[in-house]
Amino acid sequence: MQGPPSNVISTAQALALTFSGMRELGILDRALYGNILQRILVQHPEYLGVWTVWEPNALDGRDHEFAHAPGHDGTGRFVPLWNRAGGVVHLEPNVNYDVPGQGDWYLLPTQCGRETVMDPYQFPVAGRKEFITSQVAPIFYQGRCVGAAGVDIEMDRLLQPEAEELEESLHRGFVRLDARGRIDHLNARTRQLLSSFVGRRLVQEMPAVILRQIARVREFPGTVELAPLRRGKDSLRLKHAPHPESGMSLLIVEEDLDGSPQAPDETLTAREKEVLEWMQEGKSNPEIGVILGISTHTVKRHVERVLAKLGVENRVAAALYGQSQTKRHAA
Repeated sequence: MQGPPSNVISTAQALALTFSGMRELGILDRALYGNILQRILVQHPEYLGVWTVWEPNALDGRDHEFAHAPGHDGTGRFVPLWNRAGGVVHLEPNVNYDVPGQGDWYLLPTQCGRETVMDPYQFPVAGRKEFITSQVAPIFYQGRCVGAAGVDIEMDRLLQPEAEELEESLHRGFVRLDARGRIDHLNARTRQLLSSFVGRRLVQEMPAVILRQIARVREFPGTVELAPLRRGKDSLRLKHAPHPESGMSLLIVEEDLDGSPQAPDETLTAREKEVLEWMQEGKSNPEIGVILGISTHTVKRHVERVLAKLGVENRVAAALYGQSQTKRHAA
């Protein structure tokens, strides 16, 4: 995950700036905020959803009055999600926004305080799990992050010929790969970008160096960062994500023009960082499961992904890496 260049105003950023300005002006009508979301969704058929989530009582101090109102859950927090699941524009409340892991689409952008494009994930919309990506921008009021605004895009829509503008707005490219790692689909813009780093025009076969990495992480659930491609001072970040339904997978491509790709530990999710911290404490998988309230099997999957992302062979090496990064950040 990373934010777009600062000189590009995305729909998510425009919404966040609009809502921040409205809050500064004392405009507290929740229906007005909701109408703006609805109008943006209607104007952009390429979006599955447009939404906002606010911190408790951060909008108007009246959350208790809105429990279970349209676009709200039992907390009364302002969490409307306008979406077109099923082909009809409708309103429902966002869910799991405060659950680490499941709610990273909200928690991570508000914690880091900058616009973020989320790696592909599944999210329940109108009772069905959709495979999406989200572009999310934090909302600030009086110097404090009070919430976020975002747009959701179905991953399958990004894998269509007319999706180049969407790719550009997300500052990412997407390649669909079949079970053998052969190219099933990619747009011209992404093909050109990859080819410029590989040194030859891609047709169907991915370079062997990328295929070897994909083979090692293919069975891992969720998105895993691969080693970047480099061209002088520039680099191309690569991520692999399995498609949850088709049996195919996605290669996500992000250009890093300043030559400063994320450190491996910065690619870990919030839950994976928790698991790594307890690994540093010498805890076993069952012990970590009890501490975090998750199954031993789930812990095992997190450990596997931590090892893959850090590029280490075992949990001892992962713990040592984590300790070294802790010391570096403290210095």
